[in-house]
Amino acid sequence: MLFVNYMQLIHYIENLQAKGKLWFTRAEAQEALDCSKIALKRAIERLQQKNRVALIKPQFLVIVPIEYKDWGIIPGNWFIAPLMATLNCSYYIGILSAAELYGAAHQKSQELQVITNKVIRSIKVGRILIQFLYCVKQNLVPTERLQVKTGYINVATREATAFDLCKYYRVGGYWHNVATILSELKGQLDPTKLDSLATSNLYELPVIQRLGFLLSLPEVGGAALVNNLQKFIIQKNARWIPLQPGKNLTGVKRDFNWRIYINEEVEVDV
Repeated sequence: MLFVNYMQLIHYIENLQAKGKLWFTRAEAQEALDCSKIALKRAIERLQQKNRVALIKPQFLVIVPIEYKDWGIIPGNWFIAPLMATLNCSYYIGILSAAELYGAAHQKSQELQVITNKVIRSIKVGRILIQFLYCVKQNLVPTERLQVKTGYINVATREATAFDLCKYYRVGGYWHNVATILSELKGQLDPTKLDSLATSNLYELPVIQRLGFLLSLPEVGGAALVNNLQKFIIQKNARWIPLQPGKNLTGVKRDFNWRIYINEEVEVDV
């Protein structure tokens, strides 16, 4: 059969939904419906107009349940794992998105931050934005598998999230926001795991210095976690660095423990 109508595609996605699957590829749908590419394309376009499916990548679509019709999309966490599998790309959810999953975020965000081993353009569909950040050592960063409505996702560990917040501080909302999140995350951090990551060569010395400095701030309250990190910085004879790269250093205070020029005022929202 080369022709497929709108109702046949509706029945197909309803059967997938009944099985708890909220995504499909064009190839899967074409095989299941025994139709031509053009016929499937037209049926999909009609469902897109009605906000019943959303096109994420040319070959990958998600099903939009009625309760998410106004969004035009489902939460990114629900389909990121099969999307990355379709793209043959390893990944983990990190930075602000990971912190939010661990309960260390002030407000719920519609942006999903994903670290990958390939360069992928950001995806904006409906109310959500998926931001991809490339990391050559992505597959070495420790992760946990957390359950969401549609299955399991890879998420950076709490300790890796702390380091990533300082590595990707720009997308983390800069130091004011990073410090605030660390103040909420610190009770979940294991100092032994922080030490292990610091000596793993996954993160450059400036990242370790900035993380140690922020955690040791009285407002953040994580000084007890970073004693060994400070010894490591001294052992490595780390160079002096600015907290905020590219900003003036004239007359600024210095932190001798972490060899940091404090050229950015850091405030923590309580």
